[in-house]
Amino acid sequence: MQTATLSAFGELTDWQSMLDRHAELFTEMLPGSAVGFVPRAGSGIQPGKHVAGLMNAGGEGEMLAWEVGDGMRASLRRYSGFQDAKVDLLFVAEDGAIEAMRNALQGDTLSIIKRQIRQGGIMFYVMRTKYELQDAGYEDFLDNLGLAFLGACR
Repeated sequence: MQTATLSAFGELTDWQSMLDRHAELFTEMLPGSAVGFVPRAGSGIQPGKHVAGLMNAGGEGEMLAWEVGDGMRASLRRYSGFQDAKVDLLFVAEDGAIEAMRNALQGDTLSIIKRQIRQGGIMFYVMRTKYELQDAGYEDFLDNLGLAFLGACR
């Protein structure tokens, strides 16, 4: 279900405009590739929880999804936890990080996301293997965010 406004994330049309400006980062990504952003408060992640328990962590709320179809498209999805997220990468953001991203939508939002990851305002979860991400064409996107997940050895 798409709506014009996302309560935590601002205007969906602003996110789409930002994605359109950065379309070159997504050209190698296969249709169906998707990333999601969820507010930390609704993520189901408890402080100090062991990583192995994350897949069973419930959650509730909204998720801003970027999915490749006819280009990268922004949409709003219901979020009910890691198991049902149906994204390749999941970014869990503190309220301040979401506000910083929203405020930068007319500028370089991806630099703000990169900075927030480095500062700990956004946690980054990989839901696919390195090889699945590589095959799906994530290299340019991850490199742009400064995430050396794919590494130099291929």
